[in-house]
Amino acid sequence: MEEFRVFPESPASYSQARAGIISKIRLENFMCHSSLEIEFGDYVNFITGQNGSGKSAILTALCVAFGCRAKGTQRASTLKDFIKNGCSYANIQLEMKNQGEDAFKPEIYGDVIVIERRISDQLLYY
Repeated sequence: MEEFRVFPESPASYSQARAGIISKIRLENFMCHSSLEIEFGDYVNFITGQNGSGKSAILTALCVAFGCRAKGTQRASTLKDFIKNGCSYANIQLEMKNQGEDAFKPEIYGDVIVIERRISDQLLYY
């Protein structure tokens, strides 16, 4: 007989993990999304929808926000390809919890770290 266990064994063990949990994502003009905001729970989250409704775009946005190159997503060849048709920019904003003993420089960043990635179709010159 097989035995299956889930680790950690109780939700109480999760109370220590308060840093690095994505709590919110905001998308603007990203792929098929004109404006989207999702608040995530601390544990398991499910995103459901019909085919073509933008579920994979949310996952792609997470990857891009954390620095993935466009080719690494296997969905585009350049970041500009993620800009919604007819728009000149796309914006991704993530909020991550930064609390507890694993918090990253809480004296500087506080309880929440915001990661924002803006993609423009214009070349920037310095």
